[in-house]
Amino acid sequence: MSKNQEYALQYADYAMAQMRRYGIPASVTLAQGILESSNGQSRLARNENNHFGIKCHGWSGRSVYA
Repeated sequence: MSKNQEYALQYADYAMAQMRRYGIPASVTLAQGILESSNGQSRLARNENNHFGIKCHGWSGRSVYA
């Protein structure tokens, strides 16, 4: 089984729940997570559980800079 398939299986249920909630296709969420987090193996994904590298301005909450 490829790393992409493993990632998709691991996060499929969560991606489908988010699809029902927000209307973003689970396949798109999974594909973007695979690309941006290197199948969940990037430093940001492993250390901060951030699979999407979200950027924002004016945020006053907890932040991680990479």
